Amino acid sequence: MTITVDRLVQDPCAWLSAATHELADAPPADTRAVLLTVWDGLAAARLAGLHAATASPGWQARQRCAEAVEFDLAVQLARDCTVAPGLAVPARLPGAAVDWTCDRADAAVAVIIRFCRTAERVLRRAGELRPVWEDSLLGPVALTRWLGDCWAGRHTCCPLRLPAPPPPWWR
Repeated sequence: MTITVDRLVQDPCAWLSAATHELADAPPADTRAVLLTVWDGLAAARLAGLHAATASPGWQARQRCAEAVEFDLAVQLARDCTVAPGLAVPARLPGAAVDWTCDRADAAVAVIIRFCRTAERVLRRAGELRPVWEDSLLGPVALTRWLGDCWAGRHTCCPLRLPAPPPPWWR
């Protein structure tokens, strides 16, 4: 069974903040736990970003850039079997979603960037503790930095082109 989080989460920023704190406290030597927490944070960041994009054209443009990186990060995590069973990354907002204010969107983007910086730091530390850097860590380190840069306006990219059919964890 796959749970689509966008229907269950009342406050994606609170969820993302919790994932960020959990990640900051995670022992980097437990690579699987770190990657699973990054997956949770990615799902929360995606949902918060989709909501933030409703607030202004500026956030909408950054969200379109960020979603290609979010998808690539999800592919990396899914390929390495780190996906938490049953948790899907939201592909879009539910039809009943309420537009956010600019202030709430600004706060959400700040939380997304904080999560990305924390994830990059913890993933990098996890890689440094391994005798040999693993592919499961190399890609996510770069992609979490890239995702934060997209939301900070320091990086532009191509729009997302989904495969057909999209993966089951992208709903």
